[in-house]
Amino acid sequence: MNIIFFGNPLFSAKSLEHLNNMENINIKLVVTNIDKRMGRGLKPRITEVKKTAIKYSNKLLEVEDLKSDSFLDAIKKIKADLFIVVGYRYLQERIYSGVKYGAINLHASLLPKYRGASPIQYAIMNGDKTTGLTTFYLNNKIDQGHPICQEECSINNRATFEEVYFDLIRLSKKVLMKTIDIIISEENVKIKENKDPVPSYAPKIGKEDFIIDWSDNSVNIHNKIRALSYKGAYALYNNKRIKFFDTYFTKSPLKMKVGEFYYKDDNLYIKTGKGSISTSKIQIEGARVVSAKDFYNTIKEGPHYFE
Repeated sequence: MNIIFFGNPLFSAKSLEHLNNMENINIKLVVTNIDKRMGRGLKPRITEVKKTAIKYSNKLLEVEDLKSDSFLDAIKKIKADLFIVVGYRYLQERIYSGVKYGAINLHASLLPKYRGASPIQYAIMNGDKTTGLTTFYLNNKIDQGHPICQEECSINNRATFEEVYFDLIRLSKKVLMKTIDIIISEENVKIKENKDPVPSYAPKIGKEDFIIDWSDNSVNIHNKIRALSYKGAYALYNNKRIKFFDTYFTKSPLKMKVGEFYYKDDNLYIKTGKGSISTSKIQIEGARVVSAKDFYNTIKEGPHYFE
């Protein structure tokens, strides 16, 4: 099967790697974003998909304008059997019209749950016990095409974003293989109905989402911290941002003010609107991650508050 692959981030790159290692799959072209110049030196930063395409000697097309006639001409010349889209931009129907098997997308949720840009984060923030992957045919609506294959993945209540992310990467090989088999055999497979069939949405995470509100309950704060662990949810202490890692929650009340904290047995315990959370690792703005003990030893006697 001749495939054109579209993608940018690491999740996409791992899918591309899986496909390159499958029998009877021929990656005819890889489409990704153009290099971005970033940092003080404005050095070009290439996408993870580009790195993987170079590793496997895939033909590469870096695109800025998906509406250009030159891009459309380049795609049509390939005469691919299938387009596979993972972690990429919206494709207009004219881009994949006429493709033998159409275009499919791999999405990191059990659709129709968590349509949108941040499905893994929202699954963790909402305390879900399961998430998963769904493949579906593209249409003119975001994450609403006809489903092809769906597989579940469990989430424990300490799992961070990175842990769930890589669990889903490992699962993606199985899902891609099953999806391609279904497409080739033209089976009309009925997907097991999602336990929560009502559509929900996972919009892009904004800067304000990383701010911790200590008046919230301990479960929600713990879930936010682990969902946003890739950058770090934060509060303020002495006008500096403080990020928290390796947390857990308790619903037991503390006779302290919201945001107040104390140290005991290698953890900080922080009062929330309902219950408290513990954290064993802290990162002060501009510094490395340290133990709660090391952090506590640098501050004066209390009481102490995170804002």
